[in-house]
Amino acid sequence: MKYQPLHDLIDPDVPAEGAAVEPPQDDPDAPNDAYVIGAHGHTVQAPDGRGVAAVGTRSRAWVKPAAILLSIACVGLTAWNFARLIQGPAAPPKPTPFQVRQALYLGVLKVEAYRRVHGVTPSSLADASLPDPGPYSYQRLNPSHYVLGFQADGPREQYDSAIPIEQVFGSSEKMLAMGGAR
Repeated sequence: MKYQPLHDLIDPDVPAEGAAVEPPQDDPDAPNDAYVIGAHGHTVQAPDGRGVAAVGTRSRAWVKPAAILLSIACVGLTAWNFARLIQGPAAPPKPTPFQVRQALYLGVLKVEAYRRVHGVTPSSLADASLPDPGPYSYQRLNPSHYVLGFQADGPREQYDSAIPIEQVFGSSEKMLAMGGAR
């Protein structure tokens, strides 16, 4: 039994390996603007009866202006992006007095949680998991008394641990409410 490659079943005109392949002959009857079709180089004129050049050059009137507008938009957006990149990120908005009060309340909760676990107030802000060089200021007066302050681009709030938390801040529901300044 002789081996027959798969492509021979699909196209039996495929020449065997090593056989000389004849280049396609030009069709003397074909017009100059004809398509070359098929394995044997047969030519066919453009489908609508006109020449190939006439079919390829026909375009719509809106294509050129649309391409120009899109190019201008692309250049403009690229310039705008480079300008934004050079100027850097926008400055965050200044916190409202309520947001400053909320941040101080959260800091007090962290210090109080440290005091409940260890029995004494923390010796530094880092011990209470608060950023040490940051908007918080901390002063430990004795092992059970401290003063915590918060200031970030605006008003300063301060809490003295000698006064109960609820008396200074009110209820936790009010302080932890989401939804902007109150």
